[in-house]
Amino acid sequence: MKRWTTWALWSIGILLFQSFVLSQVQLYGYLNPYLYVAVVLLAPATWSRMQLLWLGAAVGAWMDFQMHSGGMHLMATSLLAYFRPAFLASVLPRAAEESLGFTLQDMGAGKWLVYTSVAVSVHHGYLFAVDAHGIYHFWAFIWRTIVSGAATVLLLYLTGLLIKPEEAR
Repeated sequence: MKRWTTWALWSIGILLFQSFVLSQVQLYGYLNPYLYVAVVLLAPATWSRMQLLWLGAAVGAWMDFQMHSGGMHLMATSLLAYFRPAFLASVLPRAAEESLGFTLQDMGAGKWLVYTSVAVSVHHGYLFAVDAHGIYHFWAFIWRTIVSGAATVLLLYLTGLLIKPEEAR
């Protein structure tokens, strides 16, 4: 999104929805949709990596506070925030320089799905690897990452459909 005010309103709504609705969804420990990653993914393209890291730390700390997870979300979201400029640059090379929008309508479905899928894979992979406390449950870790990642990407896609192009500008 280009305007930080619109992004801030969407972020508050996403965090409240995550905290009060999605945090209650859990299917046998495998389906954990984490829509809150959209706050980092939709942050303005002109933000520096340090601003994104602070944002990732704050959002992750909020989720840790809500879920009593002891810093796991803070670490995973900070990792996502650190790599977000690289993910965005790989899909839209000049997003920051030309102040391009990068919502679903701006990027198109294909680029949006690549952008969100790669970002969610990194976030969920790290989060669930730390949560597994080792590699002895390797296939459970892989399955949990795939199922939760698919649910999160689907929710990100549906959220992207709700954002109107004029709101993002």
